[in-house]
Amino acid sequence: QVFLCQRPRRYGAPAWNNQRFPMEISPELLAEVGISFEEQSDPVEGASSGPSEFSGSFMEPKPESMGSIREKKLIDMKHLEVESDIIRGISLQKTLRSFGAVWMKSHPGKRRERWERSIQVQRFDLFLSHTWLTNGRWKVLSLLLQSSWPIFLVGWIIAVLAAIPLHFMEDLPSVLSYTCTSFAYEGSCTLRVYTHYFGMMGGILGLLLAPYIPSFREKMCFLDVVSIHQADQVYMQRGIYAIGGFLAVSAELQILWDRPYFDRLWCVFELAAFRTCNPQGKISLTPLFVEACLVFGLVVLYARTSLHWLFPALNWPEELSYALHAVIILHFLHYCRGILHKKRQMIQDLRNFDLTRVQCSSSFDRDFIQAGICKWYGSSEAFTIYVKGPLADELAEPFSRFRVPQPYWAVLAAPLISFELCWILAIINAGASVQGVAWMCWIRTSHVLLELTEIKFVVEACDYFAEPS
Repeated sequence: QVFLCQRPRRYGAPAWNNQRFPMEISPELLAEVGISFEEQSDPVEGASSGPSEFSGSFMEPKPESMGSIREKKLIDMKHLEVESDIIRGISLQKTLRSFGAVWMKSHPGKRRERWERSIQVQRFDLFLSHTWLTNGRWKVLSLLLQSSWPIFLVGWIIAVLAAIPLHFMEDLPSVLSYTCTSFAYEGSCTLRVYTHYFGMMGGILGLLLAPYIPSFREKMCFLDVVSIHQADQVYMQRGIYAIGGFLAVSAELQILWDRPYFDRLWCVFELAAFRTCNPQGKISLTPLFVEACLVFGLVVLYARTSLHWLFPALNWPEELSYALHAVIILHFLHYCRGILHKKRQMIQDLRNFDLTRVQCSSSFDRDFIQAGICKWYGSSEAFTIYVKGPLADELAEPFSRFRVPQPYWAVLAAPLISFELCWILAIINAGASVQGVAWMCWIRTSHVLLELTEIKFVVEACDYFAEPS
């Protein structure tokens, strides 16, 4: 301890030299790490108890000062040291259960319970890097749709197929009777919309059940609030300053990207450490606005299709229907334009990255992180140039022009197909010939393709005309 207090100051004269041991973990540290940790934890639970207080194969460390843990890491420059006895992970599916409860801030008394959901592992398939400044529900939505969109489509297909017989049951209510004039058929038809809304409910149910459906290969993840024991001060500090080691045994770094991310020093450290210890490792930049925009688009599509049958069924004026259509579309345009403007700001923030401006409320953490970055990249200036240049080209360039991911086109097409199917089933139920049904199928398929083309045009127009940063 005398040596630590008297050794020369480096990297901006660290303020931690004159602190006395043992140390408490400050609220600022807990708010900063990762940005991974919530407000200060309760008094240490089970710190002096026997091994029975801990589940699984987790081993207690030898008693030592909490302050000495991080001091030794910095003195020995062991930022990337792998401590195998504290490597604990959780499957991606389990993080999304109970509506993603682990992503939400919880009562401090439940922190041990969250840690006990993790298991001892050797490696991580995925290191989830994020900031707690972003609301957890957007992270849950993004991860759920990325990992479970096939389950959404399966649920939609099953529900649609189950609803088809309902269209041929004459004793069930219909929403509209109309005269159909088509190729090789002219007569009265009765419209029912069971496939449309059953499909919607099936897709939603599929998403809700997806985290509980067994998988052939579960992705084992590092998630800070689960993988690090936050109910014990010593274990928590070991975990905090072993993040570099966790990154060293991770196959992929997935960044849940929102605007505050590159303003937080611990987030930047995770990126720098992963690129250092895994030069060929995969870094996935996941903008959270993509899935938010997708869900809003689905809401708009269901609102528009509902207006198509609701106004004729109620005998309301067509002019009012057109006005509501315009309001819905204008609202969607405004929302998309705002989202894509935010995207431009996020890319600009990355292009203007400056390590000296990144926020960190703990002076020791700043020295700890800058020491590692200077060792790996030569200097903080060299790292800043690397982030603004090659890294920004690699990560942000694919988002310079916004494109809807291909799987999401199938998700967007689902409500359009189920609605057009209702009209096809109506003409089949009316007894139309094969030629008449085939012609109706062609017309309705054209409607789906036209709607998808309109969506693509609207999104690209919103991206092009987004307000400049």
